[in-house]
Amino acid sequence: MEIGDLEKPVEDCRDRTKLVWAGVLVVLIVMIGAMWFMQKPQAQVSSVRARHILITYSSADAADRMRALERVTDIRERLLKGESFDKLAREYSEDPASSRRGGDLGWAPKNSYATAFEEYCWTAPVGELSDIVQTEYGFHLIKVDDRRRTAAEEYEAELDRKAWELEKEKEGGAAPPPAAGGAQ
Repeated sequence: MEIGDLEKPVEDCRDRTKLVWAGVLVVLIVMIGAMWFMQKPQAQVSSVRARHILITYSSADAADRMRALERVTDIRERLLKGESFDKLAREYSEDPASSRRGGDLGWAPKNSYATAFEEYCWTAPVGELSDIVQTEYGFHLIKVDDRRRTAAEEYEAELDRKAWELEKEKEGGAAPPPAAGGAQ
């Protein structure tokens, strides 16, 4: 065995070490980049995720309106008894875009819906079934799945809640304060 034969395995080890450190460096750069993108400030927009069941009617036909009202009332009673919102939305909702998804409307920013629908989405407790909500599109049953508010709106809601508590304290009332932001 000659000295040149011993140097070859040492050089192979050095080459492998260089490759390992190059790999570590690449992984480190990718991780730093990912952390930077996660921390990067993004424009915040309040949004809500809701599901609904829509029953339409002809506004010119009073009998059709009554039929729709009876139908939506029956569906609401079934939901209150524990039937699946997803199943009933697929079966009865007349909104072709959301009925296939169990009534899921996805995330929507503020002012995306008809006024009465919008009001319910931003004030109702998350997970609670609505009463019957009437819009120009028909009768809706709505369930808010989640809500994202900007930090400014959360702060404003907290100030409103504290002002309400102070007012009640002055009056001597012991009623519980409203939830921050209307329900959440």
